Amino acid sequence: MVAVLVVVVAGLLHAYRNTNVLTADRLCGGLVSAADAEAVLPGAGRVSAKSDGVADDLLDTECEVEKSSVAIGGGKGTLSVRVSEERGDFPFVEGRWPDPSQASFLSGPVTGGVYEYDGWVLLPEKCWTTKPVILEAHSSEPVPDTTAFGALLTDAARAVAAEAACGDVPKKTGTPLPPRSQKARAASEGRLCGLDGFSVHGQVPADSEVLEAGQAAPADLWSCTVFLGGDSNRPAGEDGFVTYTVARDPLLLAAVEKDPGTRKGTAPGGKQADVVEPQRIVLPCTQGAAYLALEPGLQYTETRQRHPGTPSLDAFFKSFVRSAIKTFDCGTATR
Repeated sequence: MVAVLVVVVAGLLHAYRNTNVLTADRLCGGLVSAADAEAVLPGAGRVSAKSDGVADDLLDTECEVEKSSVAIGGGKGTLSVRVSEERGDFPFVEGRWPDPSQASFLSGPVTGGVYEYDGWVLLPEKCWTTKPVILEAHSSEPVPDTTAFGALLTDAARAVAAEAACGDVPKKTGTPLPPRSQKARAASEGRLCGLDGFSVHGQVPADSEVLEAGQAAPADLWSCTVFLGGDSNRPAGEDGFVTYTVARDPLLLAAVEKDPGTRKGTAPGGKQADVVEPQRIVLPCTQGAAYLALEPGLQYTETRQRHPGTPSLDAFFKSFVRSAIKTFDCGTATR
């Protein structure tokens, strides 16, 4: 009898420490699905968290989920989830988010993106204050399943919006669209980054090999980093030459328009546009507005120092806008 009791207790202890058999369905005061957290954090183990859920002040909402196991080779890691404010075009601005050309953007009714360790979903406009508001998550370990990560972010964003009564997040997450390849590949002449008629040849040193990395174009959220092969120093080469971006997602466009710096102006070539910054604009197009942006990399700075004849960023942006206008049919569209 004692032996049986020992076995039962040992079994329960194992289940508690190494599995989610005895774990609540939702963690963080209902903010995060335990099943989604288990799928995002690698390996087998128990997920746990301490949090009061959605805070009275939405921007105080945060939670840390942990996966642990006493079994040899068991899962581990933490997932930090919180609500925060961002500028409208935050995924495409150099800062605390990874290179957008490495993102797997969500395709469908939810606006968001996932990376190897990080992810975000844009909350409904009713949740915004002075700036757009996002639900973000950061993992201490590489996330093995981008679809599961997108599902977790979407589900948590839906829970936040419901608790704060500030809008609805669609239940359907959408399939994350990953970059076309994990490494930069040779660019097609005359079709750089998937845009017909687009090229940087003639603008970069003649002996440069032109490489590209990013998602397939066209898409509602799309980014492409151009690299120059050759003898540039390693840190600059890894950062890239320039990154081009197109965003046609309505919620992200609304976020961009909320930026206090956005003003009426003109695009390269004289077409009317909303201007966020010199190389960040919103153009009216036949199938809806398009945000077009260029972000320089360290390799651009290095190349211009070594080759003074390298054109200004305005020249690179002008040729990009010209090609994007043709691809997205922005030539005759009006406000």
